[in-house]
Amino acid sequence: MNRPDCRWFFQSVSRDQRLPADMAHWVIGTDSLTRRLRERCAERFAVRRLSEGWQRPLRDEERQLRLRHGRLAWVREVALCCDGQPLILARSVIPASSLRGRNGALRLLGNRPLGELLFSGAGTRRAPLRLARLRRHDALAVRLGRHAGRDMQGYWARQARHLLHGKPLLVTEVFLPELVWSNE
Repeated sequence: MNRPDCRWFFQSVSRDQRLPADMAHWVIGTDSLTRRLRERCAERFAVRRLSEGWQRPLRDEERQLRLRHGRLAWVREVALCCDGQPLILARSVIPASSLRGRNGALRLLGNRPLGELLFSGAGTRRAPLRLARLRRHDALAVRLGRHAGRDMQGYWARQARHLLHGKPLLVTEVFLPELVWSNE
């Protein structure tokens, strides 16, 4: 069954989608989420790998990365956790052509956060963020909802295309309510 794509929008042009104030600084911040979570959680921060390997990207991901339909990409799904509690679910899609040369180590991250590499200044650039409020049947909500064991209806997500050493990859992050419910 083909699931619909998320309804992505750019924050700067949206008038109809409003982020809750307690979530906004997490979702639209342009710095590293990994760094912010490390500051908040200290040694209690951890990355939990949920899935990793060669997969067919979602249709929207194919378009963002300009991949031919049906082409496999390296897909990594993780939970960014504090005290074992997932706060953010992240999905990275990396075309095979982006894994050549210096980027080959992206397949070997294990439980290390991708954000540390992307924000280390190691030849990276990021396109403007796209935001979405997930709907129950969006392909991304269904996919990540299986890992979370919950309905992702209404959760906020952001997505950005990165260039690492001139090669594209796509990072999508879904912000769980526990991020703002837990004490900061």
